[in-house]
Amino acid sequence: MDVSGTMSALNNGTVDMAVNDYSISKKREKQFALSTPYKFSFDSMIVRKKDQSGIHSFADLKGKKTGGEAGTSYQRLAKQLGATPVNYDNVSNDVYLKDVANGRTDAILNDYYLQSMALKALPDMNKKLMIPSNLYFATQNTKNGSGILMKKSNTALKDAVNKELAKLLKNGTIKKISAKYYGGADVTSKPKVHIAKTFTVKDSEQ
Repeated sequence: MDVSGTMSALNNGTVDMAVNDYSISKKREKQFALSTPYKFSFDSMIVRKKDQSGIHSFADLKGKKTGGEAGTSYQRLAKQLGATPVNYDNVSNDVYLKDVANGRTDAILNDYYLQSMALKALPDMNKKLMIPSNLYFATQNTKNGSGILMKKSNTALKDAVNKELAKLLKNGTIKKISAKYYGGADVTSKPKVHIAKTFTVKDSEQ
């Protein structure tokens, strides 16, 4: 299900919550109930190791093909920077990564921790692909962190979710889970890395 489908499912009551690294933004706060942030991150791109997909600066994205899910802020940003988005629907990480490796696409823009985890889980792809540290970036909402989305009117659920999140943050559970899956990183705190550029994504849903 793409972003717009998830938002519709929330509003019509098909689902009660949506959890998928959704950035906390003013636009979303007007449309949905949002939990307190449980994760702070930054953004990056996966490219081919042998030639870095010809992308050595953000300007080099012009004319390239980026793989991703339709409707995400990453695909919107890619198009904004002159790339051609190649959208996928309900595919696994290996499909995205193989397409970059074989040249069907040139890059994937996404959350750094998710990208590093994906490469670690697929050693064959890790040999062929890389995440350039000089191209770490952020969008206008990155600093706000990620939260859980709920229907705007469901204040009882929001209160319950925030109560449980507060417990998990205080007792270190989320920090332990983060360290286990994100190579020792603590995503409950804002990362201390050099961000090459912060972008404003136009008409972003994220």
